[in-house]
Amino acid sequence: MAKPKNDRNQAVTKFCLSMEEHRRTEAGRVRTAREFVAGFFPYDDSQATDKLFHLMPNDVRGPVLSQWGIRGGKAALKDDDAKIQHVVHDALVAGDIDESIFEEGVTPSILIDWIGLGDWWAFWRHGKLTGVAIQKALFTARELEIIDDRWFLNNVQGRGGKLKGTDVVCDTLSKDQVVAWMRKLHETGDGSPAGLVASLGWEMVLAKTAQDALLFALDAFAKKAQLVPDSPEPAKTDSGPTSPGGGSPKPPDQMKQDSGFPIAIPEIPAVDAADDDPPSTPSLTSAQEQGIWGGATAESPKLVEARAKMMEMLGNEQTPASGEGWGAAASEPPSPPKPSGLDWGEAPALGGESGSKPPAPPPLPKKPSGSPTPRR
Repeated sequence: MAKPKNDRNQAVTKFCLSMEEHRRTEAGRVRTAREFVAGFFPYDDSQATDKLFHLMPNDVRGPVLSQWGIRGGKAALKDDDAKIQHVVHDALVAGDIDESIFEEGVTPSILIDWIGLGDWWAFWRHGKLTGVAIQKALFTARELEIIDDRWFLNNVQGRGGKLKGTDVVCDTLSKDQVVAWMRKLHETGDGSPAGLVASLGWEMVLAKTAQDALLFALDAFAKKAQLVPDSPEPAKTDSGPTSPGGGSPKPPDQMKQDSGFPIAIPEIPAVDAADDDPPSTPSLTSAQEQGIWGGATAESPKLVEARAKMMEMLGNEQTPASGEGWGAAASEPPSPPKPSGLDWGEAPALGGESGSKPPAPPPLPKKPSGSPTPRR
């Protein structure tokens, strides 16, 4: 006979075998024979999926089919996987065997020898578990030394993780039981995890601890025993800006950092100058004129007064009959505009000696063709 797939000397294999045997008892019946067939040989009237027999060698599965009377002993030893699946499926559909016969034929030792232990655990763990089954599983795991008292106290949690360790155990004990536990601890003087469990009694711990807390520890045990695969790490999502030409576009309300300040990016740009025609220059209002002259909307009163006087002075000029005065005006360098923060005072004299009344400035001639307009 071929060597079993799972080593019977391994503690985890022994645990699974013990729990499968317990599952078939009246006290440990957490999965029915119908669920057993659905888990390892699901079928309907037209087809079936073999999750069991193809894992066994012919000298193991052949006697099972012969015992059921659906295949001869010699033929069963020669049948390939497809033939075995076809024969068992026909027998189930025809009623030659039922779920109970199927479960009895596949004994606990045959099942645990050849099935993947993780697949067995998924079958046993899926669905509701009784308190007896949970206590039996933890008791067996401790007895096989897969877990110890320190591990148990570190992995038992109750009330959704709000209670851990000895707090979980004390949560369901009466006052008298807690007092007796503390008295026993005082007598033994052993406050280690093994001493804590021994003072109360391992059977008492399992019987009094809340079932949801024990189930939490049992699921942690399955990970420790590698009966369930490790959970894959969640995929990291990059919510930051994407490189140009790649990735998905940022949402409209995406926030980005600009010199340390978060800036909201609007969904539609406020101005799209590339698609608009250049606007015509409108006439300036008095407020706009003030903004152009002073470079700001708020100006000093003295600057406004000086500008008004200059505009009045320029408005009274008359055009000269000849080019007199043009050369003089052109010879003077244009004075740069003064900033709004300076005091302009009275309008500057255009000619003459100091203290005398300045003559009226000559009017500006028309601008010659091609010559720049002089500034005053």
